[in-house]
Amino acid sequence: MGIRIDKRTAAYVLEAAFTEAVEGGDLPEHWVHLARTLREEKAPRTYTPALCVALLARACNEAVDPLSIKDEYSDRTYSHRTLAHGVLVPLSVELGFDLKATGREPLNNQPFFRYNHYSEIERIQRSARPYFEQLKSSLQMVDVARYTRQQAQSALAAVLTVCIEAHRKKRRVVSGSAIVEASLIAQTEAFVTSGSDVPRKLQACVAAALDMTYPEVASRRLNDPSRDFPGDVHALRADGTPLLAVEVRGKPVTPEELEQFVRSVTDADIPRAALVVHAAGHRSLLLNSTTVVRLERAYGRVVKVSESVSSFMRDLFVWSSHDTLEILSSFPDGIYKRMAEIEVAQQELDRWASLFPDED
Repeated sequence: MGIRIDKRTAAYVLEAAFTEAVEGGDLPEHWVHLARTLREEKAPRTYTPALCVALLARACNEAVDPLSIKDEYSDRTYSHRTLAHGVLVPLSVELGFDLKATGREPLNNQPFFRYNHYSEIERIQRSARPYFEQLKSSLQMVDVARYTRQQAQSALAAVLTVCIEAHRKKRRVVSGSAIVEASLIAQTEAFVTSGSDVPRKLQACVAAALDMTYPEVASRRLNDPSRDFPGDVHALRADGTPLLAVEVRGKPVTPEELEQFVRSVTDADIPRAALVVHAAGHRSLLLNSTTVVRLERAYGRVVKVSESVSSFMRDLFVWSSHDTLEILSSFPDGIYKRMAEIEVAQQELDRWASLFPDED
Protein backbone atom coordinates (compact mmCIF):
# COMPACT_ATOMS: atom_id res chain seq x y z
CA MET A 1 0.00 0.00 0.00
CA GLY A 2 1.27 3.46 -0.87
CA ILE A 3 0.96 6.93 0.63
CA ARG A 4 -2.35 8.40 1.77
CA ILE A 5 -2.43 12.20 1.47
CA ASP A 6 -4.66 13.97 3.98
CA LYS A 7 -7.20 16.12 2.15
CA ARG A 8 -7.07 18.94 4.68
CA THR A 9 -3.29 19.11 4.39
CA ALA A 10 -3.53 19.09 0.61
CA ALA A 11 -6.13 21.87 0.64
CA TYR A 12 -3.91 24.00 2.88
CA VAL A 13 -0.88 23.46 0.59
CA LEU A 14 -2.91 24.22 -2.54
CA GLU A 15 -4.25 27.45 -1.03
CA ALA A 16 -0.69 28.45 -0.09
CA ALA A 17 0.50 27.78 -3.65
CA PHE A 18 -2.42 29.77 -5.02
CA THR A 19 -1.51 32.72 -2.77
CA GLU A 20 2.11 32.45 -3.93
CA ALA A 21 0.91 32.49 -7.55
CA VAL A 22 -1.29 35.55 -7.04
CA GLU A 23 1.45 37.45 -5.27
CA GLY A 24 3.86 36.71 -8.12
CA GLY A 25 7.53 36.98 -7.36
CA ASP A 26 10.38 34.87 -8.67
CA LEU A 27 8.68 31.62 -9.67
CA PRO A 28 10.55 28.90 -11.62
CA GLU A 29 10.27 29.61 -15.33
CA HIS A 30 10.51 25.95 -16.36
CA TRP A 31 7.12 25.23 -14.83
CA VAL A 32 5.50 28.33 -16.30
CA HIS A 33 6.73 27.29 -19.75
CA LEU A 34 5.53 23.70 -19.27
CA ALA A 35 2.12 24.91 -18.09
CA ARG A 36 1.74 27.08 -21.19
CA THR A 37 2.84 24.21 -23.43
CA LEU A 38 0.27 21.86 -21.91
CA ARG A 39 -2.47 24.41 -22.65
CA GLU A 40 -1.76 24.40 -26.38
CA GLU A 41 -4.68 23.37 -28.57
CA LYS A 42 -3.25 19.94 -29.44
CA ALA A 43 -2.31 19.06 -25.86
CA PRO A 44 -4.69 16.62 -24.10
CA ARG A 45 -6.88 18.32 -21.51
CA THR A 46 -5.96 15.82 -18.81
CA TYR A 47 -2.28 16.79 -18.73
CA THR A 48 -2.76 20.10 -16.91
CA PRO A 49 -4.62 18.55 -13.92
CA ALA A 50 -2.12 15.65 -13.98
CA LEU A 51 0.76 18.12 -13.63
CA CYS A 52 -0.98 20.08 -10.87
CA VAL A 53 -1.91 17.06 -8.80
CA ALA A 54 1.61 15.56 -9.01
CA LEU A 55 3.22 18.77 -7.77
CA LEU A 56 0.57 19.11 -5.08
CA ALA A 57 1.24 15.60 -3.82
CA ARG A 58 4.99 16.23 -3.68
CA ALA A 59 4.39 19.52 -1.87
CA CYS A 60 2.46 17.56 0.77
CA ASN A 61 4.98 14.74 1.21
CA GLU A 62 8.61 14.63 -0.02
CA ALA A 63 8.48 10.83 -0.15
CA VAL A 64 5.87 10.90 -2.92
CA ASP A 65 6.77 9.50 -6.31
CA PRO A 66 5.50 12.24 -8.68
CA LEU A 67 4.97 9.62 -11.43
CA SER A 68 2.28 7.94 -9.34
CA ILE A 69 -1.10 7.02 -10.73
CA LYS A 70 -2.43 4.51 -8.19
CA ASP A 71 -1.34 3.95 -4.61
CA GLU A 72 -0.95 0.16 -4.94
CA TYR A 73 2.05 0.44 -7.29
CA SER A 74 4.65 0.94 -4.54
CA ASP A 75 5.08 2.25 -1.01
CA ARG A 76 5.90 5.71 -2.48
CA THR A 77 2.87 6.10 -4.75
CA TYR A 78 -0.47 7.78 -4.09
CA SER A 79 -3.84 7.86 -5.88
CA HIS A 80 -3.65 10.88 -8.16
CA ARG A 81 -7.31 10.46 -9.18
CA THR A 82 -8.47 10.64 -5.54
CA LEU A 83 -6.41 13.75 -4.82
CA ALA A 84 -7.63 15.45 -8.00
CA HIS A 85 -11.29 14.66 -7.38
CA GLY A 86 -11.22 15.40 -3.65
CA VAL A 87 -9.05 18.52 -3.49
CA LEU A 88 -7.74 19.91 -6.80
CA VAL A 89 -11.00 20.14 -8.75
CA PRO A 90 -13.24 21.60 -6.01
CA LEU A 91 -10.61 24.18 -5.01
CA SER A 92 -10.05 25.17 -8.64
CA VAL A 93 -13.68 26.30 -8.64
CA GLU A 94 -13.55 27.90 -5.20
CA LEU A 95 -10.26 29.75 -5.67
CA GLY A 96 -10.58 30.49 -9.38
CA PHE A 97 -8.06 28.74 -11.59
CA ASP A 98 -8.66 26.84 -14.82
CA LEU A 99 -7.51 23.21 -15.18
CA LYS A 100 -8.31 23.09 -18.92
CA ALA A 101 -10.33 19.91 -18.28
CA THR A 102 -13.74 20.73 -16.77
CA GLY A 103 -15.00 17.38 -15.48
CA ARG A 104 -15.29 16.38 -11.83
CA GLU A 105 -12.78 13.56 -12.41
CA PRO A 106 -10.36 14.81 -15.07
CA LEU A 107 -7.91 11.94 -14.48
CA ASN A 108 -10.53 9.22 -15.00
CA ASN A 109 -9.53 9.29 -18.63
CA GLN A 110 -6.90 8.24 -21.15
CA PRO A 111 -4.09 7.54 -20.69
CA PHE A 112 -4.25 7.29 -16.90
CA PHE A 113 -7.22 5.19 -15.82
CA ARG A 114 -5.86 1.80 -16.93
CA TYR A 115 -2.32 2.16 -15.54
CA ASN A 116 -0.73 2.25 -12.08
CA HIS A 117 2.35 4.35 -12.89
CA TYR A 118 3.67 6.60 -15.67
CA SER A 119 6.39 4.04 -16.40
CA GLU A 120 3.70 1.58 -17.55
CA ILE A 121 2.14 3.90 -20.12
CA GLU A 122 3.10 2.92 -23.65
CA ARG A 123 0.11 3.66 -25.88
CA ILE A 124 -0.13 7.39 -26.53
CA GLN A 125 -1.69 9.09 -29.55
CA ARG A 126 0.95 10.42 -31.91
CA SER A 127 -0.24 14.03 -31.56
CA ALA A 128 -0.16 13.75 -27.74
CA ARG A 129 3.24 12.02 -27.48
CA PRO A 130 5.43 15.21 -27.34
CA TYR A 131 3.27 16.65 -24.56
CA PHE A 132 3.27 13.41 -22.59
CA GLU A 133 7.06 13.15 -22.81
CA GLN A 134 7.49 16.71 -21.55
CA LEU A 135 5.10 16.06 -18.67
CA LYS A 136 6.76 12.76 -17.75
CA SER A 137 10.34 14.04 -17.96
CA SER A 138 9.51 17.09 -15.83
CA LEU A 139 7.95 14.91 -13.13
CA GLN A 140 10.99 12.60 -13.28
CA MET A 141 13.15 15.68 -12.70
CA VAL A 142 11.19 16.42 -9.51
CA ASP A 143 12.20 13.02 -8.15
CA VAL A 144 15.78 12.98 -9.44
CA ALA A 145 16.43 16.51 -8.13
CA ARG A 146 14.83 15.52 -4.79
CA TYR A 147 12.44 18.44 -4.71
CA THR A 148 11.57 19.57 -1.22
CA ARG A 149 8.00 20.38 -0.24
CA GLN A 150 8.70 24.09 -0.71
CA GLN A 151 10.27 23.58 -4.14
CA ALA A 152 7.27 21.54 -5.24
CA GLN A 153 4.91 24.19 -3.89
CA SER A 154 6.74 26.93 -5.82
CA ALA A 155 6.61 24.79 -8.98
CA LEU A 156 2.87 24.35 -8.42
CA ALA A 157 2.50 28.12 -7.89
CA ALA A 158 4.23 28.73 -11.21
CA VAL A 159 1.78 26.39 -12.96
CA LEU A 160 -1.14 28.05 -11.20
CA THR A 161 -0.17 31.49 -12.54
CA VAL A 162 -0.99 30.16 -16.03
CA CYS A 163 -4.20 28.51 -14.79
CA ILE A 164 -5.31 31.74 -13.09
CA GLU A 165 -4.62 33.72 -16.24
CA ALA A 166 -6.73 31.29 -18.28
CA HIS A 167 -9.57 31.48 -15.75
CA ARG A 168 -9.64 35.28 -15.82
CA LYS A 169 -9.64 35.31 -19.60
CA LYS A 170 -12.66 32.99 -19.71
CA ARG A 171 -14.53 35.13 -17.17
CA ARG A 172 -14.51 38.27 -19.31
CA VAL A 173 -17.88 39.77 -20.13
CA VAL A 174 -19.07 39.88 -23.72
CA SER A 175 -21.75 42.47 -24.41
CA GLY A 176 -24.14 42.48 -27.32
CA SER A 177 -26.46 45.31 -26.37
CA ALA A 178 -25.67 47.31 -29.52
CA ILE A 179 -27.28 44.85 -31.95
CA VAL A 180 -30.87 43.90 -32.68
CA GLU A 181 -32.40 40.51 -31.95
CA ALA A 182 -32.64 39.30 -35.55
CA SER A 183 -29.00 40.16 -36.13
CA LEU A 184 -27.97 38.33 -32.96
CA ILE A 185 -29.76 35.17 -34.12
CA ALA A 186 -28.18 35.30 -37.58
CA GLN A 187 -24.74 36.10 -36.19
CA THR A 188 -24.98 33.26 -33.67
CA GLU A 189 -25.99 30.70 -36.28
CA ALA A 190 -23.16 31.73 -38.59
CA PHE A 191 -20.62 31.45 -35.75
CA VAL A 192 -21.66 28.16 -34.15
CA THR A 193 -21.94 26.33 -37.49
CA SER A 194 -18.50 27.34 -38.81
CA GLY A 195 -14.89 27.05 -37.69
CA SER A 196 -13.74 24.42 -35.21
CA ASP A 197 -15.54 22.73 -32.29
CA VAL A 198 -18.93 22.97 -34.03
CA PRO A 199 -20.60 20.22 -31.90
CA ARG A 200 -19.55 21.92 -28.68
CA LYS A 201 -20.58 25.36 -29.95
CA LEU A 202 -24.01 24.06 -30.97
CA GLN A 203 -24.48 22.62 -27.50
CA ALA A 204 -23.32 25.83 -25.81
CA CYS A 205 -25.73 27.83 -27.97
CA VAL A 206 -28.66 25.66 -26.94
CA ALA A 207 -27.73 25.88 -23.27
CA ALA A 208 -27.33 29.67 -23.40
CA ALA A 209 -30.67 30.05 -25.17
CA LEU A 210 -32.40 27.86 -22.59
CA ASP A 211 -30.88 30.07 -19.91
CA MET A 212 -33.18 32.78 -21.27
CA THR A 213 -36.24 30.68 -20.36
CA TYR A 214 -35.42 28.25 -17.54
CA PRO A 215 -33.89 29.14 -14.15
CA GLU A 216 -31.62 26.08 -14.01
CA VAL A 217 -29.94 24.57 -17.07
CA ALA A 218 -27.29 21.85 -17.15
CA SER A 219 -24.98 21.28 -20.11
CA ARG A 220 -22.88 18.12 -20.28
CA ARG A 221 -19.37 17.79 -21.62
CA LEU A 222 -19.25 15.81 -24.86
CA ASN A 223 -18.53 12.11 -24.32
CA ASP A 224 -18.90 12.54 -20.57
CA PRO A 225 -18.77 9.02 -19.04
CA SER A 226 -20.69 10.23 -15.96
CA ARG A 227 -23.80 11.41 -17.84
CA ASP A 228 -26.87 9.73 -16.41
CA PHE A 229 -29.73 11.21 -18.48
CA PRO A 230 -30.41 11.13 -22.23
CA GLY A 231 -29.73 14.36 -24.08
CA ASP A 232 -26.96 16.95 -24.10
CA VAL A 233 -28.68 19.87 -22.35
CA HIS A 234 -31.31 19.73 -19.61
CA ALA A 235 -33.71 22.20 -18.03
CA LEU A 236 -33.98 21.20 -14.38
CA ARG A 237 -36.69 21.31 -11.74
CA ALA A 238 -35.99 22.69 -8.27
CA ASP A 239 -35.07 19.19 -7.05
CA GLY A 240 -32.45 18.80 -9.79
CA THR A 241 -34.37 16.32 -11.95
CA PRO A 242 -34.78 17.08 -15.67
CA LEU A 243 -37.97 18.70 -16.93
CA LEU A 244 -36.67 18.90 -20.50
CA ALA A 245 -33.98 16.90 -22.34
CA VAL A 246 -32.49 18.37 -25.52
CA GLU A 247 -30.45 16.34 -27.99
CA VAL A 248 -28.11 18.57 -30.04
CA ARG A 249 -26.83 17.27 -33.37
CA GLY A 250 -24.50 18.70 -35.99
CA LYS A 251 -25.15 15.83 -38.39
CA PRO A 252 -28.30 14.47 -40.08
CA VAL A 253 -30.87 12.74 -37.87
CA THR A 254 -33.19 10.02 -39.12
CA PRO A 255 -36.78 9.41 -37.93
CA GLU A 256 -35.53 6.22 -36.27
CA GLU A 257 -32.88 8.13 -34.32
CA LEU A 258 -35.45 10.68 -33.20
CA GLU A 259 -37.74 7.91 -31.97
CA GLN A 260 -34.86 6.24 -30.16
CA PHE A 261 -34.14 9.50 -28.33
CA VAL A 262 -37.81 10.02 -27.40
CA ARG A 263 -37.94 6.44 -26.13
CA SER A 264 -34.89 7.00 -23.93
CA VAL A 265 -36.42 10.21 -22.57
CA THR A 266 -39.58 8.28 -21.74
CA ASP A 267 -37.58 5.55 -20.00
CA ALA A 268 -35.85 8.24 -17.92
CA ASP A 269 -39.27 9.68 -16.96
CA ILE A 270 -38.50 13.13 -18.44
CA PRO A 271 -41.74 14.80 -19.61
CA ARG A 272 -40.38 16.93 -22.49
CA ALA A 273 -38.02 16.07 -25.33
CA ALA A 274 -36.45 18.37 -27.91
CA LEU A 275 -34.13 17.83 -30.84
CA VAL A 276 -32.00 20.63 -32.26
CA VAL A 277 -30.28 19.64 -35.48
CA HIS A 278 -28.28 21.84 -37.83
CA ALA A 279 -26.56 19.88 -40.57
CA ALA A 280 -26.03 19.95 -44.29
CA GLY A 281 -27.77 16.99 -45.87
CA HIS A 282 -30.32 16.62 -43.09
CA ARG A 283 -33.69 15.53 -44.46
CA SER A 284 -36.44 17.36 -42.65
CA LEU A 285 -38.33 15.38 -40.04
CA LEU A 286 -41.16 17.90 -40.22
CA LEU A 287 -42.15 17.43 -43.85
CA ASN A 288 -44.40 14.63 -42.66
CA SER A 289 -46.73 16.43 -40.26
CA THR A 290 -47.61 13.21 -38.45
CA THR A 291 -44.05 12.36 -37.35
CA VAL A 292 -44.01 14.35 -34.12
CA VAL A 293 -47.69 13.75 -33.40
CA ARG A 294 -47.20 9.98 -33.67
CA LEU A 295 -44.26 10.06 -31.26
CA GLU A 296 -46.15 12.18 -28.75
CA ARG A 297 -49.09 9.79 -28.82
CA ALA A 298 -46.91 6.68 -28.67
CA TYR A 299 -44.71 7.84 -25.78
CA GLY A 300 -46.82 10.42 -23.97
CA ARG A 301 -44.12 13.10 -24.17
CA VAL A 302 -44.10 16.63 -25.52
CA VAL A 303 -41.70 16.54 -28.49
CA LYS A 304 -40.17 19.61 -30.19
CA VAL A 305 -37.96 19.48 -33.28
CA SER A 306 -35.89 22.46 -34.48
CA GLU A 307 -33.96 21.99 -37.70
CA SER A 308 -31.70 25.02 -37.56
CA VAL A 309 -30.05 27.12 -34.91
CA SER A 310 -32.03 30.19 -35.95
CA SER A 311 -35.42 28.47 -35.69
CA PHE A 312 -34.58 27.13 -32.24
CA MET A 313 -33.40 30.50 -30.96
CA ARG A 314 -36.33 32.32 -32.51
CA ASP A 315 -38.83 30.04 -30.75
CA LEU A 316 -37.16 30.40 -27.39
CA PHE A 317 -36.72 34.14 -27.62
CA VAL A 318 -40.40 34.55 -28.47
CA TRP A 319 -41.43 32.63 -25.35
CA SER A 320 -38.70 33.88 -23.02
CA SER A 321 -39.75 35.76 -19.91
CA HIS A 322 -36.79 38.11 -20.43
CA ASP A 323 -37.38 41.32 -22.34
CA THR A 324 -35.56 41.99 -25.60
CA LEU A 325 -32.91 44.30 -24.18
CA GLU A 326 -32.06 41.80 -21.46
CA ILE A 327 -31.65 39.03 -24.03
CA LEU A 328 -29.45 41.19 -26.23
CA SER A 329 -27.22 42.23 -23.34
CA SER A 330 -26.89 38.84 -21.64
CA PHE A 331 -26.94 36.18 -24.37
CA PRO A 332 -23.49 36.93 -25.92
CA ASP A 333 -21.80 36.59 -22.54
CA GLY A 334 -24.00 33.61 -21.69
CA ILE A 335 -22.90 31.61 -24.73
CA TYR A 336 -19.27 32.61 -24.08
CA LYS A 337 -19.44 31.14 -20.57
CA ARG A 338 -21.29 28.05 -21.79
CA MET A 339 -18.60 27.47 -24.42
CA ALA A 340 -15.86 27.82 -21.82
CA GLU A 341 -17.75 25.44 -19.54
CA ILE A 342 -17.69 22.59 -22.07
CA GLU A 343 -14.15 23.23 -23.27
CA VAL A 344 -14.57 24.97 -26.62
CA ALA A 345 -11.18 25.91 -28.09
CA GLN A 346 -9.82 29.25 -26.89
CA GLN A 347 -9.42 30.50 -30.46
CA GLU A 348 -13.17 30.09 -30.92
CA LEU A 349 -13.91 31.88 -27.64
CA ASP A 350 -11.73 34.74 -28.86
CA ARG A 351 -13.47 34.74 -32.24
CA TRP A 352 -16.88 35.01 -30.56
CA ALA A 353 -15.72 37.84 -28.29
CA SER A 354 -14.32 39.72 -31.28
CA LEU A 355 -17.83 39.92 -32.76
CA PHE A 356 -18.88 42.11 -29.83
CA PRO A 357 -16.22 44.79 -29.33
CA ASP A 358 -16.26 46.82 -26.15
CA GLU A 359 -18.62 49.75 -26.61
CA ASP A 360 -16.57 51.95 -24.36
